[in-house]
Amino acid sequence: MKNKLFVLLKHISAACVIAWILPIEGYSKTISMPMTIDYPLLRSLVIATAFPETGNTAVVLDEAQGCRKITVSEPAFSEEKGYIRLETKINANIGVNIDERCLFPIRWNGYLAVTLVPRIDPERWRLSFREIDSAIYDKDHDPAVIAGVVWKLVKTHVFQYLREIAIDLAPPVLELKAFLLPLFHSDLQESAGKFVDSMRPGPVSVTPNDVRVPILAEIEELRDEDETKKPERLSEEALARLTRNWETWDIFLVHLLTSLKERPLSDEEQIILLSVMLESRYRFIGHLTFGTLSDEFVKKQFIWAWSRLSPVFRNHLSRHTSGRLLSYLAFFTASDALSTLDDVGPTLGIDISRNGFVRLAKLLADERPIELTYRTGIDMDLRRTLDLGPPLEILPSPGLKDEPRLRIGPQPSIRSGCPEDLKTITSVFSHFLWASTAEAKPSEEALREWLVTLDNADRYLPWVRNLLAGTARDMLKKRQPGTIPDDLFRDVVLATGWQESCWRQFRIKEGQITYLRSYNGTSVGLMQINERVWRGLYPLEGLRWNIRYNVSAGCEILHLYLTRYILRKADKIYKDGTLDYVLIPRILYAMYNGGPGQFDRFLKRHKKGRYFMIDKLFLEKHQWVRNEQWDKIRKCLFGG
Repeated sequence: MKNKLFVLLKHISAACVIAWILPIEGYSKTISMPMTIDYPLLRSLVIATAFPETGNTAVVLDEAQGCRKITVSEPAFSEEKGYIRLETKINANIGVNIDERCLFPIRWNGYLAVTLVPRIDPERWRLSFREIDSAIYDKDHDPAVIAGVVWKLVKTHVFQYLREIAIDLAPPVLELKAFLLPLFHSDLQESAGKFVDSMRPGPVSVTPNDVRVPILAEIEELRDEDETKKPERLSEEALARLTRNWETWDIFLVHLLTSLKERPLSDEEQIILLSVMLESRYRFIGHLTFGTLSDEFVKKQFIWAWSRLSPVFRNHLSRHTSGRLLSYLAFFTASDALSTLDDVGPTLGIDISRNGFVRLAKLLADERPIELTYRTGIDMDLRRTLDLGPPLEILPSPGLKDEPRLRIGPQPSIRSGCPEDLKTITSVFSHFLWASTAEAKPSEEALREWLVTLDNADRYLPWVRNLLAGTARDMLKKRQPGTIPDDLFRDVVLATGWQESCWRQFRIKEGQITYLRSYNGTSVGLMQINERVWRGLYPLEGLRWNIRYNVSAGCEILHLYLTRYILRKADKIYKDGTLDYVLIPRILYAMYNGGPGQFDRFLKRHKKGRYFMIDKLFLEKHQWVRNEQWDKIRKCLFGG
């Protein structure tokens, strides 16, 4: 016994020594990527496959010149006790054909409900169904008994027809392989090839919401990266590359959202789309500002965005019985697979590329050209998808002597200096966003009138105050008259402009008059509109060079946040049954400054009484506006 134990320990020791000497490159593990077919999509796929006639109908028996005819139509799928329940209408007309006449016809209309077990062919990826139970109902959905001759024909022909229904899942699997393979780094293509070649279907499962066909595969996970290693400072070249990568993602995201422009989106769905777009852009601005962009960032953004967008897209794309159903399924599967692979760990060496976005966009082809060019003009499809209405008019800015009447068709204080470590970021950021933009710059003489100085402050400040107040009033009058107190909205607009720019649109820089730009190079003008965050919704030239348009855009953004987010959550913004005139403006400005996610984040800060400095500064400005302490803005402008 002792000798056997000694031999065993000897072998274990030898194995440990070999493992210690030889480098361990990685190990294989089996992962499961979901192919999820929700019931509306399953219905659409089955209709496209087996119910080709008008009204989603299939003829399963047609004999004796129509004297014996059975049709099935309008299939519906659901889950029942862990199985699939298929219910379909049946229209049966059974008679005897004598001398080209149909005699003694028996007509029956009702429903057939069949309990199905799904199964998958592992070689051909064909999803089929086997019935294990059935029931007949009359046209009122009451249990029914039908004539034996009719039931015999129904059982023979309808059941046989249903047994032959199969959905070919090979195309979306091939698309998945073609999408995933290029995502692996070039030095890992051999491992990637083995990974996609090992894909096989797992056991099919049925849930209350969908049918799931897991895609199993063996993947080699590399040795964990050193998490203690500090990230290196981004070079200008690296920052430019990462910025271009993110721009491609942002273009794809807009393409994704606008593919739904013709769909009947609910208000809640439109808010989801808007929130995902804005939050994605605000997160990029934050990482760009602090130099924390990484190669993982775009992939992480895609996964985060898809987790929120997926229900909306499945709701609208799954319900159409025409179109590129298998392409939609391929898109859903590829998007979900990317999330699964990300959960495995960052050491797989996966990075979504420009070509990857092009391939995904083609799966959603809606007869639009796929052009991944970062454009800065107004995107009418985007405004239509988000139900933002027609774009604001760009009207000439009047002089200080004219009446400022209008027609409405994370920013720290811009007085902060630009820290040394942000100069490279601002330089690269500006180059890729603005270098090729055509700007409708007014004349030097016209711009000079809009420079606020000690000499013209007595005229300039009341004029701008009237401009802000008048724009706020006209916005409410046009959009939602009577639903929002005029003074509440007006005060927020005045305080926001005060906080963002001290009511300035222009400044002198290097001897030239130019528009005001934030310290990190992202926002412009009196209302400090972030040009990346609001890309596609407002033209750059209007935001930069037209004070009236800049104010109008700022008012529209504040109005958007107020009506689509804040007023929908009445339980959190009312105090003693009335609108909280202090809390609402503070939430609204936090969102204006940092995006939709600031609604909940600000309330958490508010509950703990632990505010950001920007929160405190805005509250101060808002109190000055409510108390009409206009003289304090001179200190903001001129100091002292």
